[in-house]
Amino acid sequence: ICKPNTDGISSFENLLANVILRVFVWVIACLTCFSNLFVICMRSFIVTENSQHTMAIKSLCCADGLMGIYLFLIGAFDIKYSGEYNKHAQGWMGSIQCQLVGSLATLSSEVSVLLLTYMTLEKYFSIVFPFSHYRAGKKQTISVLAAIWLLGFSLSFIPLWCKETFGNYYGRNGVCFPLQSDLGDLRHHRLCLLWHVLFHPHHCV
Repeated sequence: ICKPNTDGISSFENLLANVILRVFVWVIACLTCFSNLFVICMRSFIVTENSQHTMAIKSLCCADGLMGIYLFLIGAFDIKYSGEYNKHAQGWMGSIQCQLVGSLATLSSEVSVLLLTYMTLEKYFSIVFPFSHYRAGKKQTISVLAAIWLLGFSLSFIPLWCKETFGNYYGRNGVCFPLQSDLGDLRHHRLCLLWHVLFHPHHCV
């Protein structure tokens, strides 16, 4: 009997190929959501002098929390298709639910990386130039955070708006995360590869 091999993520029967993946997706989802929610609550009650840094931390927790929600959704769909994933694989990967779930994961990772970069640069300049009179105020910080989220939304949802260009960008595997490109269309493959390298370099590590 010929039986399809797993791609490392999904199997013939299940969206998540093995028990370890199915257990850890729920464990990591719970830890991610509750730990970030805890930090947001603690930061809200603790008064600090550097309120701008607190805003950035809360924003980072929100972005990381989205990844927890993504994992909860993947775990829920794994239960839904348990034992008969092969019957629903193509429909799931081409569905709007898969596209939105993938966009959510990408939004989380993009905004997290951008926020960490911003916070690192802010700390770097405050250490290298400790006597500088310029420090980002509340309005400037809010503007930067809003710009980061706007950029994150743009990078995450452009592949959904430009289907003719990106194809089924998020539907190339069962977890709806753009881990690889198919080679069926060389033009799409090159474009997706360029998009990954330019705007999602941390996915390539």
